Amino acid sequence: MKGDYGYYSYEKKRRVAIVAFLFGLSLLIFFTGLIMTGTRKNLFTLVAILGVLPAAKWAVQMIMILLQKSIDPKVVETTEKIAGNLTHGYELCVTAYEGRLPLDAVVVCGNNIAAYSSAEKGKFEFMETHVRKILHGNGFGNPSFKIFRKFEQYEERIRQLASDPEKYREGLRYVPDEQHDGETRDEGVLRVIKNISI
Repeated sequence: MKGDYGYYSYEKKRRVAIVAFLFGLSLLIFFTGLIMTGTRKNLFTLVAILGVLPAAKWAVQMIMILLQKSIDPKVVETTEKIAGNLTHGYELCVTAYEGRLPLDAVVVCGNNIAAYSSAEKGKFEFMETHVRKILHGNGFGNPSFKIFRKFEQYEERIRQLASDPEKYREGLRYVPDEQHDGETRDEGVLRVIKNISI
């Protein structure tokens, strides 16, 4: 599931299988028509061509996920140990028209979101602003969203959040809609971040 450790590995296998199946099905339909009619000018060819469209869409999604690398298990181990019951997710690649940025881990506590990215390059400040805007547009106020590039700083920040979570949630109200009944505010924030990730 998106946001779980191992998501990239699972999705790589799943998307490769879907692309292989869709292209294989289109080729099967094409050659079936060719064998049955002896010519490419038949209805089977049209169906095969139309079948390539969803296959191509899935191929793009497959390429996007193949570009992602699995995160260091140390990140997961440390986050699980320190963040404990705080809402958190892993292997999220946030996207925007201007680009994408992989987030190894994200921890949500009230109006504070701490993320760690091991990416060497990327539009870090832009993505911080982008995520804040998206969260604001989804009714989560003006949260603090910080992407840490140094693991030690990320570790220190989640340690602060875990030390007194209620302090960071004080005064925040959240009423989920019917579709997300029972969801906490922190879970809602992580859900929105997952929705803008591949």
